[in-house]
Amino acid sequence: MTLPEITVLGIDTSGKYASCAVYRGPKLLAETSFFTKLTHSQVILPTVERTLSDASLTLSDIELFAAAAGPGSYTGLRIGIAAVKGLCALGKPCIGISTLEAMAYNAFREGLMLPSIYARPGVSYFGAYLCDGENITPFSPDKVGAESEIKALADGYPGEVILVGESAEKIKSDLFYDDKNVKIAPPNQSAMNAGGVCLAALNRYKEAGTADSLRAKYLQNTMAEKLKDREGKG
Repeated sequence: MTLPEITVLGIDTSGKYASCAVYRGPKLLAETSFFTKLTHSQVILPTVERTLSDASLTLSDIELFAAAAGPGSYTGLRIGIAAVKGLCALGKPCIGISTLEAMAYNAFREGLMLPSIYARPGVSYFGAYLCDGENITPFSPDKVGAESEIKALADGYPGEVILVGESAEKIKSDLFYDDKNVKIAPPNQSAMNAGGVCLAALNRYKEAGTADSLRAKYLQNTMAEKLKDREGKG
């Protein structure tokens, strides 16, 4: 994978784990990822400090900041994005990265990569990304929908299909039980973490903007928005 020699700090608080990573180009300098019973807001900045210390860097050494922008936990996404906005308040560029795209970078296997995140019974957030062994490119827009739509994306693809995510085994069992062309990424490559955020950010560094431009991409309305819609229709 050819990536620019830029030092990037990435944060992912979209799921159960709080995660921070620092890369310089394709080289991992330091990464901290752990499950905690505390809220992400309590642990993410100390996690950033620890990761920078492990990399023997300071905030001034970081050239690009990145955050997992969604889909994922609404509260978690807001915490991670707020943290990145604060870290790059002095004018450093930042970028929001699709959590699903970051998951594809974590697994990085040649073929059609189908990262997914459980939303509710029978429904998942999912995306489709093509990997040629050197680069990852979007194959279909990220969306939320019935898990049967994941099968529609895979059907007809001539190469290997890789399911990525905590629910990959269930999706394989439910939708692709007899399909030997469909593989499951190893568990250590399926987690939502900041390493993939950094790699995707480096690939998209030309799209970086200011802190004001950083927004969450939930892929569906939040509960507050749903209630507002209902009130408007009432």
